[in-house]
Amino acid sequence: MKKGKFGIVLCFYPIAAFAAVILDSPLICLLFAMAAIFLEKDEWAGRQTLQAWMLSVVVFFFNQAVSLVSLVHIPYISAFLSVIATIAFVLVYLAAIVLSLLGLLRVRKEEEANLPLFSELAYHIYGKSKPKPVAPPVQQQYPVAYGVPQQPMQPPQQPYPQQNVYPAAPQYAPPVAVQQPQEPQPLNPQQPPHDLGSNGPAV
Repeated sequence: MKKGKFGIVLCFYPIAAFAAVILDSPLICLLFAMAAIFLEKDEWAGRQTLQAWMLSVVVFFFNQAVSLVSLVHIPYISAFLSVIATIAFVLVYLAAIVLSLLGLLRVRKEEEANLPLFSELAYHIYGKSKPKPVAPPVQQQYPVAYGVPQQPMQPPQQPYPQQNVYPAAPQYAPPVAVQQPQEPQPLNPQQPPHDLGSNGPAV
């Protein structure tokens, strides 16, 4: 943890300031804020203690409002206003306790207390603007043609290694019976031969 000029850990000042808010001690909170700003002269510790002090001022204001309302003596109205002021103070004080506990946990890790509204005011007191959180990069999506369903991109498939191709086994065929050639029949000698070139029998 970072230490200041007097060898004190810098996160001690905002922790003590937020503890003073819980104890409803705005003067003690102011003392720790002044020590961080003017003695240590550390910007981070100064901004955190300023947030705690502004929160304690709000609690102190509502506390004084309850006291002022109780001093007013108007029949029926003063009692009603006193109840409303007391309820408002209790709600504000509970919110201040919750915010102080959150601030304690954050400054213990040397982070920004980041109280709503008070954090921006603390930056403006130092003449700076609160940095905006950086948004994550957004992937650009191209428009899809009308009527064409969008399909997810598939990684290119790697070709499978060629496997050894074996020749197909010859299929068994049944034996075919071979016909024997017929022998020519002998000519009858009594039958006269026909002249194939003439139209009738030879004279």
